Amino acid sequence: MIASHKSPLLLKIALLAACLTTPVPAGADEETDALRPLLHAYCVRCHGPETQKSDVRLDRLAELDGWDYELIYDQIAGEQMPPAGEPRPSDAERRTLMEHTLRLANRDATDSTPGLRRLNKREYTNTIRDLLGLHAGVYDPGASIYEEEIDEGFDTAAQSLVISNELLLEYLDASEKSLRHALFISEAAQPESRRIEVNVGRMRGVGGSRYVTGGRGSRTLRLGGKGRIYDGSGNRTIRVPGVYRITATAAGVDRDAYSIEFLPPDKPFVLGFGVAPDDPASVSGGGRLLKTFDLQDDAKRTVQFDVWIDKDHIPYFSFVNGPGKPITQIRAGIRRGTVPKSAMKPPYRFPGVRLTEFTIEGPFYDQWPPVSLQTTYDSEEIPDLSVADERRAAVQRFAARTFRRDVTSEELRPYFAYLNRRRAAGDDWREAVIKTFAAMTASLDFLYLDLPSGPLDDMALANRLSYFLWSTMPDAELFAAARAGTLRDPAVLRAQIERMLADDRHARFCDSFVDQWLSLDTLGEMPPDAKDPVYRVYYRQRLEPAMREETRRYFRHVFDENRSVREFLDSDYSFINRGLAELYDVPFPGAGNDPDDKGFVRATFPPGVPRGGLLGHASVLSLTSNGVETSPVTRGVWALGDLLGNHPPPPPEEVPAITPDLNGALTVRDLLERHRNDAACMECHRQIDPLGFALESYDPIGRFRTRYSKTQAVSTNGTYLGRDFEDVAGLKRILLERTRPFARNLTVRIAEYAKGRTLTAGDFATVEAIVDDAERNDYRLRDLVTAIAVSDLMTNR
Repeated sequence: MIASHKSPLLLKIALLAACLTTPVPAGADEETDALRPLLHAYCVRCHGPETQKSDVRLDRLAELDGWDYELIYDQIAGEQMPPAGEPRPSDAERRTLMEHTLRLANRDATDSTPGLRRLNKREYTNTIRDLLGLHAGVYDPGASIYEEEIDEGFDTAAQSLVISNELLLEYLDASEKSLRHALFISEAAQPESRRIEVNVGRMRGVGGSRYVTGGRGSRTLRLGGKGRIYDGSGNRTIRVPGVYRITATAAGVDRDAYSIEFLPPDKPFVLGFGVAPDDPASVSGGGRLLKTFDLQDDAKRTVQFDVWIDKDHIPYFSFVNGPGKPITQIRAGIRRGTVPKSAMKPPYRFPGVRLTEFTIEGPFYDQWPPVSLQTTYDSEEIPDLSVADERRAAVQRFAARTFRRDVTSEELRPYFAYLNRRRAAGDDWREAVIKTFAAMTASLDFLYLDLPSGPLDDMALANRLSYFLWSTMPDAELFAAARAGTLRDPAVLRAQIERMLADDRHARFCDSFVDQWLSLDTLGEMPPDAKDPVYRVYYRQRLEPAMREETRRYFRHVFDENRSVREFLDSDYSFINRGLAELYDVPFPGAGNDPDDKGFVRATFPPGVPRGGLLGHASVLSLTSNGVETSPVTRGVWALGDLLGNHPPPPPEEVPAITPDLNGALTVRDLLERHRNDAACMECHRQIDPLGFALESYDPIGRFRTRYSKTQAVSTNGTYLGRDFEDVAGLKRILLERTRPFARNLTVRIAEYAKGRTLTAGDFATVEAIVDDAERNDYRLRDLVTAIAVSDLMTNR
């Protein structure tokens, strides 16, 4: 007996892949002979000599090619064929059909998958930050890079990540700017700290300067939203990044000056402190709020705190919960006769936060040299760039980390030549190094992942794993395993994956994957009418970001706790804040103790509340609506495609869209029944409509309903996979009983996100083996991701 160090799953994948991907001679009849009886029993009645639904004919197997067999495999594996009402194969027969069609699909398979993939914008941003050791502050290394235009699929898809001369110039400019942030000092000595007492009376207001009042010794900001005040002097900008100690004294004033409730009487004034880049647009609308403090009426409060501030940024203060449109409220009061006309004349006395002291001291550092210099130079000391050996060593170290592999002296030669040319042109050595490093980080060696054909070497595998799970470059430990040549060892590989999943950076995978898998990145593209009182709660409770946050937290919880993916189909809990509790009409258990929970808490739903699983999430229900009305077709297409992996073809151009008449005699179901009478529409709608009707019990923002209007009730019953159901709860029971198609689609989608390409016939043997193993372990999500990471889906291109 030959000993093996492979895991049972790896052995199974290897054996099944060998079985399913063995080339079949073009003239061989063995596979088609084995397949023909099953196709005649379950498929030829609708796809034979007399009827060819969807223009598919399966009685002439010799005329089919590998692409045809892959489509047959997809329909059978997704359990969409044979359709409801027709004889359906047993699980064993279905597996036999899948195995034979997959082998035939692989007969004509060729490797046309791309071997290069460009980093997308978020990967670029994360990589630059990690490569240069930049503080996770307000500065965004990828702010000036164009957004990717992804028509469908994931932002990791190689075929969508094109490049142009203009984009390369964007990368070069962004890289040089980031390097100046990282290498902000050339001297080895630590910069001295200093203390500045800002002249508060001269602070400048943005977001409506007429709402900033006061003079010598104080400044009062009377506008919420984007209203801000900041140091208006010439030295307002932070030139040296670091930790700064802020001291500020402020009070809330003029709560009731006009007898208008601008601020609820039981709510404190909230002073905010933030940081923004030093440009007019960012000061008025960009940046990030970092701290908030409650203030009482006419009572000064002094606060002191330490905060990191990036180079070329400005600290500012804001009135976080101030009125956004106070003039509008004044005008309304004048019309009602409750406010005098004189209230329209400045200086206004709306509620405000009055700042009387602002002191800033720093920079301070926990270590010197700071992290950005040590990380960029890959050294505990700042190198003396005037010394040739130190300069050469710094460039070599940076190149190895930038290109994420070992680099030859031949590859480095043009960069050394460029470095010397910059010096000869008049740059000092630090400036020449910055421009040389920028050239490296705008090169194809940095911007692209190189994934050669066949089994990946250790370095390529390290890069693929890191961008899969962390959306950034490998860390030192993963690099070390790759350089030692041990990463492909199954035990080492599994240990590294488990370490990576225990790192906080795995949240990047969770959030970016779920956003794109469920199309959460399109949420808010068609919001409800802000003037319609029916949807006022959407804006009053700021539900759009809350909806997205609920689904992200839910996915991360299932992943982190290694819970079953069945919970995506149904569960008795979710993560909600007060706004979502109001929308869902459920009790809110109260905010958690986590200061970063943003008011979200895990809530267990009372029995009978139709909120379990993703199909009850307002995010999903909103993004599948147009903000005005719902469509069972739109929601059904989303559920069938995004959730279950059976994307229907687009409708024929000559078929008109369905326009619901919610107040007329025809119901939505009546209209769709007429639509389905068209032979060109029937087959797709037989799969789409039941899923969509089950979700019609939710309105355009995901609120539960039983009626469209006073004259028309919501109809939610249907038939799916040959089983009748009355409502969404019944549909969920059917999906839970047949979890495999959902789990298989989720496996395929995670693998496509990780690989950066659509899976092909040669990949599906591994997929089936992974799903088989997951089925025996209740489809636990973290185990599923681990199984993908250790499989040949990742170790091969």
